This record gives sequence, structure tokens and C-alpha cells, in this order.
Amino acid sequence: MLLRRADLLSLLYMAAYPGLMAWQWFNGIEWYLVVVMLVLSVGLAVVQHNHTHLRIWSSSWLNRFTDLWLSIIQATPSFVFFPSHIGNHHRHKHGPEDETRTYRFGGHHNNIIGYILHPFQALFVLPGTLFRYVKKRASLGDYWPIFEFISIASVSLTLALIDLRMWLLIVLLPQLHGLHWLLASNYLQHAGAEPGTGEDAATDGSLNFSRNFTGWMNLIWFNIGFHTAHHENGKIHWFDLRQKHEEYVEKVPDWLIVNSLTLYFIRVLVFQRGRNRFDVLEH
Repeated sequence: MLLRRADLLSLLYMAAYPGLMAWQWFNGIEWYLVVVMLVLSVGLAVVQHNHTHLRIWSSSWLNRFTDLWLSIIQATPSFVFFPSHIGNHHRHKHGPEDETRTYRFGGHHNNIIGYILHPFQALFVLPGTLFRYVKKRASLGDYWPIFEFISIASVSLTLALIDLRMWLLIVLLPQLHGLHWLLASNYLQHAGAEPGTGEDAATDGSLNFSRNFTGWMNLIWFNIGFHTAHHENGKIHWFDLRQKHEEYVEKVPDWLIVNSLTLYFIRVLVFQRGRNRFDVLEH
């Protein structure tokens, strides 16, 4: 089968986002459309993430084209998910060897300051991993990661030279918004949770390393909130994560299952209400 029916939604996001960008470029900025683009930018970060775990197409060249298309419209190279996400984060599950573990800087915490700083901390530690990965692939004669970088830079520079203001407002701004949520989501999903590997990992079979958001966000962002199920089944299709979540829910502590992302953000991150760290009681 060339394409799963559920992935039509992914393709819709991939078409609608640059379509709104192009329409405003030629017809003027409409701020309500910019808001829609901000929502889509987060969804596309999830699409790019999902496409890394489970390729959309059965055709290798279509998958490669999708990687390039997502790289250009998101200004985030698709290849980065392989070393930093699958090779690092999924492998070590928020454990001590996970380069983007939320407690790497300042110990275990879960608050608004940590949330704001985490994307910058991740950008500080990831370049070395990405450089080594690019160098390794280049040594094997595979220059695709470099091609993704060049393509992003070429398109971005061209648009900026044509109209700097429009590029800043309807191209770069949504791209930075998507990048922020791509990096900050790691904090939302793991801050305060127990490491999944290492000496602090649970030994009783419980799954304490990931927070799950079960509310409306999953309808527009491809079930990304069911994060424990995703970690335990990296190759499962995003459409099946809600059902898969039910198989793990009894092993996940109640405080790591949250309905509303918005209320969690305000109540826990801002006002520090309710339990938000694994070591509050156990350690």
C-alpha cells in the first residue's frame, strides 16, 4: 500500500502550511492566518518526527522527497531526528545517558524557568552529536544531510533577499515557533519524570519516565500526547497510539497522566500546584 489513509492528514498539513505562507506573501499578512500557521507549525514538527519513526510512503524516493520538503518548510533538517531522537532519546529513555534529559542542567525540576531554558540547553548539547553523525555519513559517501542543510539555507536566503519583512513574519516566525515546541515538548513530556534507564529507573515494571497528555491536543497534533505508548512502540503508527495507550495506562502513575496541556502549563509549571516530580515522595 503506497499510503496509509490516516496519513492524508499529514499531507494536508504539509500542503496547507506553505500554501498559507505563499498566499500571504502575495496578498498581504492576515494575522488570523498567521495563528493558523503557528498551530500547523507544531503539527508539522510532529509529522516530521512521525515520519522518522515510520515512513509515510512505501516508496523510498517519495520518503526522501518528504524528508526534503519537511526540512525546507520547517527549516529543520529531517536527518537530525535519527541521531538525536531515535539514537539518543528513545534509546536512553530520559536516563543518565540521554543527552537531552531535562535534569542535565540543575537536577530534577519541573517549572516555568526550566521549560523556557530547555530548548536553549538542547541546542547547546546537540550540535556535537549532529556533526559526528553528518561526518560519519559523509565518510560513507552519503551527503544527504549536507544537502538538506544547503537546501534550507538556499530557500531561506532567497526569500529573505526578496522581502526581508515578509520572510521574518510569515516564514521565520512560524518556523521558530515549530522549533521551539519541537524542543520544549521534551520538557513537557519528561520533566520531573523518573529516568527510564540507569540506577534511578523503576524496577517494579512501572513506566515512570514519561508524561502523557490525553486531551484535545491529540486531535490536531497526531496523538503526540500518548508519549509512553510511543516510547514503548516507536514503530507504531501515530493513529494507533490512543488505543495502545490503554494497554500501558495501569503501569503509568496517575500524576503522569494529564488531560489538559493548558491547565497543566498554568497549574504545575507556573504555580507549582500538585505533584510534579518523581523524587518528591520517593527520594
